Amino acid sequence: MDFNLPEETRMLKDMLRRFVDNELIPLEQKLLDRPNTFELPEDIYRELSGKVKDMGLWAWGAPEEIGGAGLSPLDGCAVIEEVYRSTVGRSVFAPRFAPVLYELGTQAQKEKYLIPFVNGDINGATAFSEPQAAGDLAGIKTTLEETDGGWVINGNKCWISFAKTADFILVLTRVKGTERHQGMTWVVLDKGTPGLTIGREQKMIHGLSTYELFLDNCTVSREQVLGEPGQGWGAGNTFLYSGRMEIAARGLGVADRCQEMAIGYAKERHTFGKPLSSRQAIQWMLADSAMEIHATRMMVYDAAWRATNGEDVQQQTAMIKVFSSEMTGRVVDRAVQIHGAAGLSDETILELCYRDARPMRIYEGPSEAMRSLVARGLLQ
Repeated sequence: MDFNLPEETRMLKDMLRRFVDNELIPLEQKLLDRPNTFELPEDIYRELSGKVKDMGLWAWGAPEEIGGAGLSPLDGCAVIEEVYRSTVGRSVFAPRFAPVLYELGTQAQKEKYLIPFVNGDINGATAFSEPQAAGDLAGIKTTLEETDGGWVINGNKCWISFAKTADFILVLTRVKGTERHQGMTWVVLDKGTPGLTIGREQKMIHGLSTYELFLDNCTVSREQVLGEPGQGWGAGNTFLYSGRMEIAARGLGVADRCQEMAIGYAKERHTFGKPLSSRQAIQWMLADSAMEIHATRMMVYDAAWRATNGEDVQQQTAMIKVFSSEMTGRVVDRAVQIHGAAGLSDETILELCYRDARPMRIYEGPSEAMRSLVARGLLQ
């Protein structure tokens, strides 16, 4: 069996590693005091995004036919792992692709929303979570009802990233009178649509605020509905599967960087006349982290390889979402412990990595829901 990545993927990883080491990591310290750590100053963003476009990696997850890089899931994991070695990377390589628009949208809808979004001309957001249905996608209550004038939406959403700056929002609804997986339908709403209100800002631990959305007799035309009513469940799952794989690769990048920092600090920091790296307790921390990172990398790239080859990876993406997110938390925690007080301060990026790692166990499906999904697959 060959566990090596294809040569093209290795070359891509090498190119990204050089870019991260030379362009992104040097910026970290000067950008630590940003109130929203997902946003860069406009001048820095323009410069870095231009370099990303020159590398051909803008909108890395979107198909080439709509202006994206068209990377496979395997290559996409390679990009995300390297990019997330830096706390600046997430601001430049944010996903610019909406799978539900691509899968269900008409050509007119793609030309109005998807292609400009991929190109970076407009911004978008996706709204599926609700106060009583965050980890349970099929439990949403927001209704879609057909009337003489089109369709009327009523309900509310929460934890919606980028809602404040979005030019359009993809909203998951259900046809009124249906339950669970039946009747689920995606609708695309323009900013300023009557009946759509952006509610309070929900400040999050990792620096990216989310928002509530209220839909009060929000009336849209048939042209705003994606696909046929009832087609939303399958497209929504496609969105979540790819998101779970991305989070798993993201965790690898964060953990790998924190492990590098822990090794470097353990070698140079001396206590009682000896380097920290000479202490067995520190050595075991580093060894445990190395083993967990290696095991996670094997799982993540196995799932990405299977997805690239057309396999159903529902079970695998649930597994790697849990395994990687929990591994990342442990590795970052050890790195903070090895650094001591410095790991808790703004003298390093570790406290930011710590805040980044914790939400990974929750969004795109909490660990408990993912374990239940895996168990159902085993017991069927």
